Amino acid sequence: MNKLSTYCKGFMLTLVMFVYSCVNDDSFFPDNIDAKITSTTTIVSILNDIKTRNSVINEEDLCFAFKYPLMFGYNTDSTIRIDNFQGLLGVISGQSSNFNITGLQFPIQIVFKGTDKAFLVENESSFINVLRECEIKTFRDIFNHLYRQCFKFEYPITLSDKEDIEIKIDSKDDFNRFLTNQGANYQPDFKFPISILVAPDFKATQISTYYEFYEIINNCVGCPDIRFEIQHLQDNKYKFIPDIEIMEGYQLFFKINGEVIADQVIDGNPFIRQFTPGTYETCIKVVTPNCLNGTITCKEIVVEPICPEITFTNEQVSGTNTYKFSPSVTGESNDVTIRWYVNDVFIENSLLSAGIVEFDLDQGTNSVCAQVITANCPNGEQFCDEVVVP
Repeated sequence: MNKLSTYCKGFMLTLVMFVYSCVNDDSFFPDNIDAKITSTTTIVSILNDIKTRNSVINEEDLCFAFKYPLMFGYNTDSTIRIDNFQGLLGVISGQSSNFNITGLQFPIQIVFKGTDKAFLVENESSFINVLRECEIKTFRDIFNHLYRQCFKFEYPITLSDKEDIEIKIDSKDDFNRFLTNQGANYQPDFKFPISILVAPDFKATQISTYYEFYEIINNCVGCPDIRFEIQHLQDNKYKFIPDIEIMEGYQLFFKINGEVIADQVIDGNPFIRQFTPGTYETCIKVVTPNCLNGTITCKEIVVEPICPEITFTNEQVSGTNTYKFSPSVTGESNDVTIRWYVNDVFIENSLLSAGIVEFDLDQGTNSVCAQVITANCPNGEQFCDEVVVP
């Protein structure tokens, strides 16, 4: 009987040690540790960024690496200790709508790629700066891009403002004002659960965590990114080079100073427009089945006047201090007026069609200038030459 009791006790001790070893090594089962967990959208954004990458994730390829251990909190109020990168990947793959990460214990340490020095992250604000440095989109960045395209709210909703005061929002206009008043760095802090109207049919869906919010975001196509380059050609012509893949159902529009240019069809290929002098806001707008309101990107161009070029030749009248000047103007088809200056003193106006003009010059070096002014070149283009009178 004593031998049997001793055997049972030994078996139970071995079983307990085995279970403890599994939890400690894999870092994948929630711990009952009294940790102070801070709710943060930023850690949810980072985990989602890693989850949605198309390639195999290697820790050395990321912009930064965590210094372990880390303590995460779940939406079930349980906590988990993560001891290595593989444990982090396990937590990411193990999430679901009913069981997902909502926060972590600050402070934490990270090491940026290419450095050996640990960087201390003490709070949510500092964590957001890390995302900015690594060009990882925050929840607010993605929210701003997809709000109204992919989802709307079923009001009322409640959010905590930047002072951590709960604010009840009753309408779309109230929400827009609230978001503007909180500033660009504010991350929407919802009091869950909330009801989201999800595109394309805007069916109501209740969500309780930011993980569920990202599940909606990840399934949304939204508006495509639009980019275009502008090349300045001759004669105030500009080449526009769109950078967008045209898909079925896409409609693209070219706008100048807010007006759609009806004669310009955009098919994804470069196109050329000529402008008169002035300042123009040039835009490309795209409307797609997943972006019914359309999205637009704009660039400003400043079109300088094309001034005609003027030159002249001179010839001395034999035995005198009189010189004949024969002007030539290129880039202007109409007859133009030429202003003549000698040593910075205005002498007279002449028409190009009149041909040669004559001036009496003083002995020594004279600076003779001709200036042509047109409607498109009000400041005039000038050509000067020195004439030495013996």
